[in-house]
Amino acid sequence: MPETQRCAACQRPLSRYNPDPLCSACLRAARYGPDGAEIPADGGGLTPVWLWDSPPMRRALARLDLAAMMVIFRAATGLSQLELAQLLGWSQSTVSLIEKGQRDTLFDIRELLRFARTVVMPREALLPAILGRPDAALRDVSLASAELADTWMVEDAGLDVDRRTFGGLVAGAAAAVILPSAAVPAQVTAAHARYLQACVDSLYTRDQAVGGAALLRQALMHWQYARRMLGESSYTEPIERQLLAITSELAICTGWLAFDGGNVPLARYLYAEAHLAAGHAGNPVVAAHALEKWSMLCSYLARTAGAANERRSFAREGLRLALQAADQARHEPVPRLHALIAMRHANASSLLGDEAAFRSAITRARRELDRGTRADDPEWIQFVDETEITGHEAMGVLNLGKPGRGETLYRTVLGSNLTRRNRTYYGALLSGALLKQHAREHAIAEGMSVLPALADGVTSVRTLNELRPLRAVDGPHTEERAAFCEQFDAVARSMAS
Repeated sequence: MPETQRCAACQRPLSRYNPDPLCSACLRAARYGPDGAEIPADGGGLTPVWLWDSPPMRRALARLDLAAMMVIFRAATGLSQLELAQLLGWSQSTVSLIEKGQRDTLFDIRELLRFARTVVMPREALLPAILGRPDAALRDVSLASAELADTWMVEDAGLDVDRRTFGGLVAGAAAAVILPSAAVPAQVTAAHARYLQACVDSLYTRDQAVGGAALLRQALMHWQYARRMLGESSYTEPIERQLLAITSELAICTGWLAFDGGNVPLARYLYAEAHLAAGHAGNPVVAAHALEKWSMLCSYLARTAGAANERRSFAREGLRLALQAADQARHEPVPRLHALIAMRHANASSLLGDEAAFRSAITRARRELDRGTRADDPEWIQFVDETEITGHEAMGVLNLGKPGRGETLYRTVLGSNLTRRNRTYYGALLSGALLKQHAREHAIAEGMSVLPALADGVTSVRTLNELRPLRAVDGPHTEERAAFCEQFDAVARSMAS
C-alpha cells in the first residue's frame, strides 16, 4: 500500500487529488500571510515582512524544519524546483533531496545564511529559528546584546555550527546584525525575475491588511536588489527587458508603500525611477502604471497644499500625468487599467474645479470596468472595482465642495466588503467629510472608530494624516474630544518611532 503523502508544513495527510506539497490551508497561509490563516492582521504582534511572517513558515523555522521551509517558500512564490535551484545556484536534484529530508545541507548554518541572503530574507525573519518560537518578534530580542554581532558572521568566520549550537549562540542577540548584505547573482535568469514578481505581488497583498509603513523596508531591499542586478549581473537581452520591467514594478510598489507610510518625497522619486525603467523596458502597461501612481501622488499634494497656486500647480501636473498614462495604455486591452487612469483623471479634474470633466472621467471609469476583467490582470490592479470608483467619486465631490454628497458616497463604500487597510482609510475620509459639514461630534465618533486599527497593526500614516484636521480643530474640550486627542497622539508617536 503506497505511503500517505503529508503536508510538508502541518504534516496532515494530503488528498490524493492534491498535486501540491502543502494542504490548501497551509498553501493559502503561505501565500497571503497571517490573514490567510484567519490570524489577526498584525500577526499577533509579529513583524509583517511578507511570506516570512506566515504561520507555516514561522512554525517551520521554529522547529528548524528547513525542508518544509523550502517547500513553503516555493509554494508562496510559485517557483518550481528547477527555478529555485537556478535562483540558488544549486542543482534541481539537490533541492529535491533537501525537500525530501534526504540531505541536511541547510542544517549547515552557512548554507542557511547563504539561502537567506540570496532571497533577500529580512533579518528579523530568522527570529523563530533563533528563539525556537513561531511567535518570536523583535520585542523579544535584547538590543543590549549587540556585542554578539560577530556571532552572525558564521560563514565569514568559517565556524562549524550545528542546529543546537546555533540556537545557543544567538539567543538574545541583536536581530539587526543577523545577515550581511545580499550578493547579486553573476547570471540573472527567468527564475530571478519570477521570484521578484512574486515579491511584488505578495507585498501588494499584505499591504491591503497592514499598510505601507510596515512593508516599506522590505520593499526597498527588493528594489535595491533588482537595481544591483541591472548594474552588476550578466543577462540575455530578453531577460534584461524582464528585469527592467520588474525593477520598475518594484519601484512603483515601493513608492506606493512609501506614500502610504507618509514618505511623499521618496514616493515621488520612486515613481520617476519607475517610469524611466519602464521606458527602457518598452513596456507600456508598466509605464502607464507608473504614470497613474505619479498622477495620484500629485493630486494628493494638490489636496493637501496650503497655498492656492501650489494646489493648482500640483493638480495640473496630476492631470497631465493621467493624460500621459492614458496615451501609454491606449492600445492595451486591460479594462481595469483604463478605469484606474480615468479615476486619476477625475481626481485631478475635481481639484481644478472642472465638474464636467470630473463627471465624464467617472463615467468613463465605470464604462471601462463594465468591459470586464481579465484572468491575467496583475496583482496591483485587483483592487479596481465599483467600490473603488465610488470612493474616488466621493473624494471628487468633496473637492468640488459637496461634503454632504461625499458623506453619502463614503457610507456606501464602507457598506462594501473592504480590506482592513481600506476600511480604515475610508473611515478616516468619512470623518473628514463630516468635519467639513461642521458635524464635529459625528466626525470624532468616526475618527474614534478608525484609531483602534491604526493602533493595532494598520501602519498607514496616510490614513492618520486624514484625521489631523480633526485633531487640530478648536472647540469645547469634551470628554469625547479628549479621548480622541489622546488616542490620536499615541498612534502618532507609535508610527513616528
